[in-house]
Amino acid sequence: MNASVRILCTVIGLSLAAAMVGGCGGEPDETATPQPADQQTVTAPAEYTAQQLSYRHEPLEADSATPGATTSGGDPGDNATLARSFENAPPLIPHAIDDFVPITAGENSCFECHNRDDAADMGATPVPDSHLYDIRRGRQLGDLNPANYNCTQCHVALTDASILVDNEFAPDFRSDTSDSASDLLQRLNEGVE
Repeated sequence: MNASVRILCTVIGLSLAAAMVGGCGGEPDETATPQPADQQTVTAPAEYTAQQLSYRHEPLEADSATPGATTSGGDPGDNATLARSFENAPPLIPHAIDDFVPITAGENSCFECHNRDDAADMGATPVPDSHLYDIRRGRQLGDLNPANYNCTQCHVALTDASILVDNEFAPDFRSDTSDSASDLLQRLNEGVE
């Protein structure tokens, strides 16, 4: 393709793009149907104060009213596992974790009991298949995926914290084991064509 044809194609392309972005110009269509009230844009108040946005009734930047909470549940192995909050939800940690944090890439006390080789002997739940799988690259790994080393990013320990907002959520599990087991890898692409 010679230079003049390339320039002509570029000009036509830019003209079409400008028409699509800016419209075709001209006067507005007087016969256009107005949007129903429930589809109109509603403008929020110009500003909320940081205190209005906070459940703690203080500015967001302050933390003096942050409710203190301590993890509960006793020692590992002393408590029964808890039902998941919803299907494939990360399970709650049924024991205190104060002695196990901070969790770093180099020091993960959770994995000492929950790795697949030792979990049965320790009476712990082994990590599921999804923790040994590289989802981004679509491949099984021989060990814990390094992206999953920070357990408390998804799993939370029980605390004595007070409830700030009432919650009436009720999970709908699709199978009898969904409240205690993960089938995330099998369902990961569900609904994706």
